[in-house]
Amino acid sequence: MSAAKPIVQRIVEAIGAAACAVIAAGPAHAEEPIPTYTATYNVEYKGRDVGNSIQSLVRDGDRYRFRSATQARGLARLVRSRPLIEESVFDLHDGKPRPLEFRLEDGTRKGEDNVAIEFDWTAGVARVTAKDGRVDLPLEPGVHDRATLQLVLMLELGRMTEPTSHALIDDASVKSYSYEIAGRETLVTPAGTHDTIKVVQRREGSSRHTIIWLAPELDHLPVKIEQHRDDEILTTLLLESVQGLPDTN
Repeated sequence: MSAAKPIVQRIVEAIGAAACAVIAAGPAHAEEPIPTYTATYNVEYKGRDVGNSIQSLVRDGDRYRFRSATQARGLARLVRSRPLIEESVFDLHDGKPRPLEFRLEDGTRKGEDNVAIEFDWTAGVARVTAKDGRVDLPLEPGVHDRATLQLVLMLELGRMTEPTSHALIDDASVKSYSYEIAGRETLVTPAGTHDTIKVVQRREGSSRHTIIWLAPELDHLPVKIEQHRDDEILTTLLLESVQGLPDTN
């Protein structure tokens, strides 16, 4: 097991399980093209500044590609000199995001937590390749990867509907996440002041939860993400800048 795993895992979960979180901004109507963007977040771990995360969404024909690169700095860079990379390729099926490919590079030299997932919707199988080999999981409609999990939350908020529970495949298992709207807050960030919707994300059977603040004027892009373990804040992502969304042009 890599010595960097605790920091890496918490950053990944904060980004994508929310969120990498942060992830893709949702349109007002599912049939419209999804807005593309580039966003930069500052990353803290237990109150210490440990790096930044640059996240982007681009469109390529009928498909979309989300990429997150989280780079450590300071003393954290001595432990993990390479960026932690998440990439997701997905399309829209019946107006909803559907993952096609996902990969995670954990940023360590050994890459013990690297994961690649192929979503074969024709065969109904998700092929997960990790350190211990390949596992085939049954693929049910509505299952997501990290990027599309965040995207479907934003789509639901964009339609002004209550977020629902969703299933996620990110390793050799399927996890269930639930969402609860916890109110509205105004946040001051390096990217500006934003009125936000505060959402709490929980995973079944876990002591951790993630709080996500999403800005409607930025197509519900997260402006802040906190991952908690019980009452302790582990990882925080705060929006520093964003390009490509309507309110930023």
